[in-house]
Amino acid sequence: MQRIALQDVEVSSFSQARCAAVDKASEMLTRPAIVAWKDDRNGRMAPEIPGAKGDRWHDYGEHNNGALELQIGDSYHFIFAEADGFVEPDTNLATLDDNGRTFMCLNDACTEEDKQKLGYFSGGGIGG
Repeated sequence: MQRIALQDVEVSSFSQARCAAVDKASEMLTRPAIVAWKDDRNGRMAPEIPGAKGDRWHDYGEHNNGALELQIGDSYHFIFAEADGFVEPDTNLATLDDNGRTFMCLNDACTEEDKQKLGYFSGGGIGG
């Protein structure tokens, strides 16, 4: 997996960091999809793995086709997979819009706010 640190990017929120990561990933991958992420400012991460300790979010991203890891500033980390070969429709993949940027993420890598906007069902897939 390729790892890139973008230290010079000024962001003040998770949403801004995610947009910066999506922009950079879009330069490097045909169809980037967020597989896992971590927000060091508040200790949140996805996917949330019950009982997991340490960097299980990172292990998950690496072992689920993670091709690119981006660190935005000192606090935000995102792992992307190349979704160009994914079969559509893939019920484990959500298409999101954040401040005009459309991107994809695995359902487990969506934030709780994203899931509420999508009508996400905890049993898997996307409802509406």
